[in-house]
Amino acid sequence: MKKTEKIIAAVSAIALGVLLIVLQGQIISILMTVLGVVLIALGIMDLINKLIPPAVVKLVAGLLVVVCGWVIVSAVLYVVAAGLIIAGILLLYEKIKCHVQCAMLWQTICQYAKPAVFLIIGLLLLFHQGETVSWVFVVSGICTVLEGGLLLVDAIVDD
Repeated sequence: MKKTEKIIAAVSAIALGVLLIVLQGQIISILMTVLGVVLIALGIMDLINKLIPPAVVKLVAGLLVVVCGWVIVSAVLYVVAAGLIIAGILLLYEKIKCHVQCAMLWQTICQYAKPAVFLIIGLLLLFHQGETVSWVFVVSGICTVLEGGLLLVDAIVDD
């Protein structure tokens, strides 16, 4: 990658991270609106090309996404929460059944951390969606800004 491309990628990552931190949950609304508009535009293009069945599906899907975007996101988050809870329970059951024990206490704690994290995130998504989604966007934004900063440093240092 050229130096200018690295700098552009770094600045873009930093800008995206700042947007994730500042806008948080509003990004979902923006993305849902954009997705709905794109689907509607694709449906109109299919109508122009006389492809009626795909056009109708895309138009209806686009309208549903624009009108019911947050309902769809909420339903998906409930499904993800249920999946995380089930995965956490199954992983925890497997660890207990296999009597996972390590030489050091720290290693044993690390072995049980993954199921515990799955359960905690699943329960937070299930009972506190709004706050959890905001928290996820802030953490993702911070990580993206850090990644952009590292890319920028790499671009500047690289000869």
